[in-house]
Amino acid sequence: MFLANTLPGFMLSMFDWNPLFHVIDQSRGFVFINYNPHYSSWPYAFWVGAALTMIGLMGEFYTRRHVSASWSARR
Repeated sequence: MFLANTLPGFMLSMFDWNPLFHVIDQSRGFVFINYNPHYSSWPYAFWVGAALTMIGLMGEFYTRRHVSASWSARR
């Protein structure tokens, strides 16, 4: 594990897209008094999680509408 505040700029851009990076860094800032997260934000992780949840729900809805009777057939 590494601290986002200590990463150089070229490495920070490699992890900035990852919502888990933001969640871990924000959680570290919440738990430790001496750590203040400068390069991550909780809204990014929230909105990415909400978008992925909606995509998953749309996929499940589509699958339920187009389910085949052969999917539950036993051999």
